[in-house]
Amino acid sequence: MNNAEIRSNQGYEIIESCTIGSKEIAIGYHRTAPNPYVCWYCKGGDNYYQGWYCNTLTAAREKLIERYKSECEMPYNEHNKEQKGEITYE
Repeated sequence: MNNAEIRSNQGYEIIESCTIGSKEIAIGYHRTAPNPYVCWYCKGGDNYYQGWYCNTLTAAREKLIERYKSECEMPYNEHNKEQKGEITYE
């Protein structure tokens, strides 16, 4: 993603993401929010849901990894097990 395509949701700028199957898992950052980091699932690049809000980037990354591993175990993502996931830093 180039710098001209900054994505955001609810005031959180998307700073990291990875894709598994048809799902994206994204981390957002909001400088002034009570919980400045969030880890969401995302569909279609703009439909964010099941946010997990936290205080540190480390905690958000741990949640992203947990969700990624969980998605890898889902039968509908069976064909993706041989592919290596890539986390992007936007």
